[in-house]
Amino acid sequence: MTIAHVDLDFNSRHFSAIRQKIDDARFLAAVTGAGISLASGVPLFKSQVAGVPLQDFFRASFFYSQPRRYYEVYRSAMQKWRSARPNPAHFALAQRGAWVITQNVDGLHRDAGTTHLIELHGNLRELHCPRCEIILDSERALANELPICPQCKGILHPGISLEGQEVRHYSRAVDWIGRCEVLLVVGTTLDRDPVQDLPQIAQQSGAQVVWINKNAESVLPKLLARH
Repeated sequence: MTIAHVDLDFNSRHFSAIRQKIDDARFLAAVTGAGISLASGVPLFKSQVAGVPLQDFFRASFFYSQPRRYYEVYRSAMQKWRSARPNPAHFALAQRGAWVITQNVDGLHRDAGTTHLIELHGNLRELHCPRCEIILDSERALANELPICPQCKGILHPGISLEGQEVRHYSRAVDWIGRCEVLLVVGTTLDRDPVQDLPQIAQQSGAQVVWINKNAESVLPKLLARH
């Protein structure tokens, strides 16, 4: 049985059928966005951090024009997000062995124990120097007003993809999506390039695509529990 586009909740008449499809699948993949981390206290994209709209935090123009102010916001985001803990949705994906492609930078999938993980927009664990091509721990941003590269003495860049920069490991993500039998889209509408193409790629390969945009912390543990 093939089920069309489904936005799943407990009341969906497709719930049992999709759970069976997941049980039968040899390759389960998930694409996640900010909504999966809401129950962990991580703000949504339209929220503010240290008085700055979160959209601005991801703008390259903000980083290049006001690096000191940018790192004030970065430190606030890092302290808040890295103090968050995975919620049952993160753990359910990890325990079921899902291959996860996330747009989030909060690191909660890694904290939950997900083995196969692509962080399309990077993470808050790292800083990098584009000149020296070295990667360093983001703790440097907590210790210094402006984190400096120990080799070239330039300002280190955040370990996240800023607006206009390429997402990371996208070709690998496409490979995973093309191989999966069930794709869970959790906490995101995938309304931006290039990730908005992923569900179509999955469907063209014959995969079932399931959307979970409400109460993932309640729905996923029940959906992914082994029977």
